[in-house]
Amino acid sequence: MKRLITAVLIATTGLIAVAGTASARPDHDGRHHGAHEGAGHMMRLFKGLDLSDDQRLQIDSILDANKADGQALRQRSKALREQMAELDPMAADYSTETQMLANQAAELKREQVLHGGEVRRQIAAVLTEEQRTELKTRMEAKRERFRERAEHWASKPDA
Repeated sequence: MKRLITAVLIATTGLIAVAGTASARPDHDGRHHGAHEGAGHMMRLFKGLDLSDDQRLQIDSILDANKADGQALRQRSKALREQMAELDPMAADYSTETQMLANQAAELKREQVLHGGEVRRQIAAVLTEEQRTELKTRMEAKRERFRERAEHWASKPDA
């Protein structure tokens, strides 16, 4: 029983942590700076795609229109993480509460994926075919660099 509770706790904590990855990472003093603020962070993705002024305005408009929803999803994610941290592992209803939070985290992640997908679709509709192809190539390269770094760190022995 202890192993089951521990496994559920670890899985739920991981799920809630993954759900929170949509948040921008603050620097050491907890404040957001530079490219991690608002549309500026997203616009870096489009650097070098030769966007027209009209495309930039449309993308800014899309990002602004979806900003409140994204912030609400991140806030809900934070609240779930806080609720999980406040649970008492020795409480009689711990397993029930953990399962409830895991279900909420799964639904929240679903909403985050759908929201992100819709924003991506709206932005893709603004880009030309060539720009979409270039962006896809860049994103694939970025994912590959991430995989390589992850493999590098995974292969290091624990200190």
